[in-house]
Amino acid sequence: MRYSGFLPALLLTVAAGCAPDSPRPDVVLVVIDTLRADRTSILPGGPDTTPHLADWASNGIVYSQAISPASWTLPSMASMLAGQPVSRNRGASFPDQPLLAEYFAKAGYRTVGIVANPLLTVDNDFTRGFDTYDVAPARSTASLNASPHDLRAWDAQAITSRAIQAIDATPEGTPLFLFLHLMDPHIPYDRVHTKLALPEAGWSQDDGGGLVGWTDALDKSELDLLSGWRRNYDGQILYTDDALGRLFEQIEEIRSRPALIAVTSDHGEGLFTHRRNPDSRGGDGLLAQGYDDHGEQVYEEALRVPLWLVGPGVPAGRVEARPVALYDLAGSLLSLAGVGAAERHLPLEPDDPAPPEIFGCSTRGWFLRGSDFKLVMPSAERADKRGIQPELFRVAAERYLPETEDLSGSEAESMAAFVMRWQDWMTELADQDDGPMDEATLERLQELGYLR
Repeated sequence: MRYSGFLPALLLTVAAGCAPDSPRPDVVLVVIDTLRADRTSILPGGPDTTPHLADWASNGIVYSQAISPASWTLPSMASMLAGQPVSRNRGASFPDQPLLAEYFAKAGYRTVGIVANPLLTVDNDFTRGFDTYDVAPARSTASLNASPHDLRAWDAQAITSRAIQAIDATPEGTPLFLFLHLMDPHIPYDRVHTKLALPEAGWSQDDGGGLVGWTDALDKSELDLLSGWRRNYDGQILYTDDALGRLFEQIEEIRSRPALIAVTSDHGEGLFTHRRNPDSRGGDGLLAQGYDDHGEQVYEEALRVPLWLVGPGVPAGRVEARPVALYDLAGSLLSLAGVGAAERHLPLEPDDPAPPEIFGCSTRGWFLRGSDFKLVMPSAERADKRGIQPELFRVAAERYLPETEDLSGSEAESMAAFVMRWQDWMTELADQDDGPMDEATLERLQELGYLR
């Protein structure tokens, strides 16, 4: 079954989530960059790094198997805000598709974006529909001179303060759409938050301290370094959770309108759970602070993200364990807010349909994920390199599987079926390429390590 995003013709249709005589809710979309699901309370047995989010989300739905359409920011966020599957693995924009903020603006919402990721700029088409859009450390990709360390001036507490100011400045008679993109769990893994981190619960497993199949490649000093990064990563999640707890309290105090709030991530993070790709720069036994372990790979730790949804029309106290696609979130927010009706949206009730398969990309390939298996396909320029081949992995709802065993040979029938469906997707994409990426963005991505 194939499906599209939301339907522009139904933009002002009043949907079931908001009664005709009720004020439209404020809508808040929070994206926490580089947050993998298993480092939150989303999954059973996960670390207690998100206590405020867990308490708040008891009033709504927890999606324990939300899948990002990409393992890096640009295509993932473009897909999420357009309500469409990714169009290409190194592109960002959907020039012919209205974005989420445009729908809310047309419906009379005040639209505010506060963004800590310097790739989500006007150059890459992310500002459409916003009345105000602030991005750190500069509005234009071409003028970005800051290193990732400078992004810490726009940490979760700072963005929360800016968000509270925006909420307070919104007239009571005007609904608000607020988009926040936080960068705290992203590299660099700040030591300033190490004191917040819990013991390495969930990292020290039978797979060798969280490393799948390559523990012996690292010596003690490297393992200690990786352990420090992981503690810092967890500490940054706790810091972000505390900031969001403050935000949710302030929304209730400042606004009389109900609030529809979604909290998720654009993609996860590898933290070297898996060995680097065979053709990655730097050798496969070395640790380096780069992005090979999420941008290049589509293992579950890079794709599976948390998703919490709370507000009017959202059943309370539900856990949805079926796979859901982040590109269905936008249509859900529109429908629940009474702004538009979507052909596809996230399941809210047990009998609501979930996507049979989720299509997406990395910087160097593609994936197609069903409820039982995930197909990984290298990009065309990598297909003839040594050690690079299509792979099939088994996936599970309740937990991560190690993803060490390629089942493309032993599950030949499933492999063939997935390859055929992937080819269908790629055929449709052939006519959707919107041209090369601009030079400023290419240069920035190369600096950050996404592109070679």
